[in-house]
Amino acid sequence: MSNHHVVDGVGTVNHPNDGEYTRVTEFKHLTGQVHSGTSIVREYPRGDREPFYPIPRKENEALFYKYKAIANASGGVTFVGRLAQYRYYDMD
Repeated sequence: MSNHHVVDGVGTVNHPNDGEYTRVTEFKHLTGQVHSGTSIVREYPRGDREPFYPIPRKENEALFYKYKAIANASGGVTFVGRLAQYRYYDMD
């Protein structure tokens, strides 16, 4: 496997302009595991759909607020990032 495919000690490496996939994630670096083996995921863009996640629909927004209320009531739980805010941010 070439170094282009290896995540090199970090959880995720983005490849926005190089090759057929846009991101590689190596999970053991996200969890702190120490192991000789590994699992990686490559994310491939889809040209037949708009790049929105989550899909902006009223029912999805309502579900987000339901989960947000549960998390707020639980205490000790913090969600961060664009998925935690349930918004798509154009990363360009």
